Amino acid sequence: MKNNKVYTGYIFCLLLFFLLFPTVVLGDDFIGHREEDTVMVYDEQGNYVFATAMGVSSGDRYINEDNIEFEVKSINGKRAIAQNKGKVDLFQGLNRTELTPLAAQGKKLIGIYFTHNDESYRPGPESIEGQGEIHGIGYQLKNALEKMGIQVIVKDNLHLPHDGAAYERSRASATDLMKNRPDAIFDLHRDAIPQAHEYLAKINGQLVSQVRLVVGRQNPNLSVNDNFAKQLKAVCDEKYPGLIKGIFYGSGSYNQQLSTHSLLLEFGTHVTTEDQAASSATMIADSINNLLYGDNISNQEGRNIESKNAYKTIAWIVTILFVGILAFLFINEGSWQGVVNRIKSFLGREIIDRGEK
Repeated sequence: MKNNKVYTGYIFCLLLFFLLFPTVVLGDDFIGHREEDTVMVYDEQGNYVFATAMGVSSGDRYINEDNIEFEVKSINGKRAIAQNKGKVDLFQGLNRTELTPLAAQGKKLIGIYFTHNDESYRPGPESIEGQGEIHGIGYQLKNALEKMGIQVIVKDNLHLPHDGAAYERSRASATDLMKNRPDAIFDLHRDAIPQAHEYLAKINGQLVSQVRLVVGRQNPNLSVNDNFAKQLKAVCDEKYPGLIKGIFYGSGSYNQQLSTHSLLLEFGTHVTTEDQAASSATMIADSINNLLYGDNISNQEGRNIESKNAYKTIAWIVTILFVGILAFLFINEGSWQGVVNRIKSFLGREIIDRGEK
């Protein structure tokens, strides 16, 4: 009995130590989003696939910009090997026109929070104690969504320090957001790989930071959040080709067990700029609006163009009829003066007839 109490006390102390000092137990790789955490991933033929400053585990998956899926098979230090699984159908056999808005009709509400509050961009320091520049990206996303008639709640709660328990602390913020029953919640980050060019793309003539979508593999909502990520990438691929860098399926939950529409978004990396990330936030807001609510600015523009084309068609028909009538009258009257007299005679009779009535 005494030994059982000793063992129980020992286990309790270990659990307490784990809760208080998770980075000591799990190691620095669990923290993520620091340059020293960068892992380079290659395929089995030695071709470079991608890099990430999030912890990489065997079984993690990645869908690249071209929708080729890879699965991590082994890790040796900061180098991982992944198997090429082939191309993925983001719409899973559905036509784009068959997709319906993901959110229910009614209020439009989205939540935003920041697990790693200190994350920032060059040319300043990569981390700022308190609210880093990633908060500014959150408000850029908020403003863009609100212009589309969507209500946005931003949680600025601090979850520092930037350690392995940050996701545990940010769970309270995500839980508070869920009390408002949002249609989706997004945890905003930036990556920390040191190669700026890997996150830069020219879209509509503008150099912007690409966005990586991150899905947690260890949560009961994996299937629905997986579909959410794929469809968001598909919509972005149509409207802003190159905006979405890829989808990373990491070992963790990232608090996505709280919502069926929950994603972690990485806006660029620490060596890109805040302005480049802000531009991509505006673009992805448009695609989020389209996917959740079916409000497609491009489609509206298309409908306007179709209306203009319809008016042009009617104008052409009227013009052709008018020219045809003039030609008919000219043939019958033999001269343009005869046509004019015929029209005046017709209009005169119409006016007299209407006056008599």
